[in-house]
Amino acid sequence: MDTAVIPKPANARAPRPGCQRWLALGAFLASSASAQVATQVTFDASANVLDPAERDEIVSHTAEAMRRWSRLLAIDGPRSIEVRVSITDQATASAASAVGIPVGEAEGRQLLEQSVAYELRTGVDPNGADPDMYLQIGLDYLRNTLWFDPDPGARSAPVPSNRTDAMSTFLHEVGHAVAYNGWSDATTGIPPATLWSTFDRWMIPGSPTLFSGANAVAAWGVAPDLTTGNNKHWGNGTAIAAPRVEWQPARPVEWRNGLAVPPLAPAPPSMSPAVAGIAAQDSLILQLMNGVVFYSGHRYDISPLDVAVLRDVGLPLDALFANGFD
Repeated sequence: MDTAVIPKPANARAPRPGCQRWLALGAFLASSASAQVATQVTFDASANVLDPAERDEIVSHTAEAMRRWSRLLAIDGPRSIEVRVSITDQATASAASAVGIPVGEAEGRQLLEQSVAYELRTGVDPNGADPDMYLQIGLDYLRNTLWFDPDPGARSAPVPSNRTDAMSTFLHEVGHAVAYNGWSDATTGIPPATLWSTFDRWMIPGSPTLFSGANAVAAWGVAPDLTTGNNKHWGNGTAIAAPRVEWQPARPVEWRNGLAVPPLAPAPPSMSPAVAGIAAQDSLILQLMNGVVFYSGHRYDISPLDVAVLRDVGLPLDALFANGFD
């Protein structure tokens, strides 16, 4: 097993005269959530097909995706999130937290939080030496569909029109490990009889299933719909001919060391906007966490709707970054 660690950033720049006010702000930001989260990426044996450059790209994009989500959270100390990467033959990529952690009860069911979110929130590592998040990437998707940004932190280089932005995919998958996952039926939205996730609990079962979290409803204006057949995502693009990446059929909850295991959640398939036609700007299809399509040449990012979901699933948010200050 190979390991790559992203160190915490350090500012070695000497202070300039008259900059005390900005230095004070910089010191505050340096202690913000993202500066306290170290992401450790390991590869299992399936990744032996990768060359060193491909491994480095996966490491840098995973770490940046984790940084962008974690900076939204009010974190009170150092955290270390371990991500295990596998290479598969799947159509896109998929990911999940390792387990769900019991955090209470709601409407007669045990309420479970994604273990990555739990560790970021509490500082308690429920897995010990085991990975906190599992990430799977299709080899053909990696090499022939994704475009890896030369500077994933800046995200300023143009995305090639015939490629899918890899940072968008990695952000999407970390979003599943933090909030967008659970055990409700992928089509109906009906949860298991005895448990559900902090995301599942806000579902209004139906076709489509709706998300009723108060913050998400306020951010979107109405209860946003979830993707039928893949309902840990937003939207239903009935006019879009993209092939759906759907979850496996309903099956019993899997368990690991007495804890429920979240299903791996996939990224949507890629499609050229020249073929599909760009959806209206207020469409859920343009959300990072949509379950219908990623347009090639288009860059996706965490949105106000995603921030609202973080509130609905019970995560404490940083007062600066959660309100759009960067």
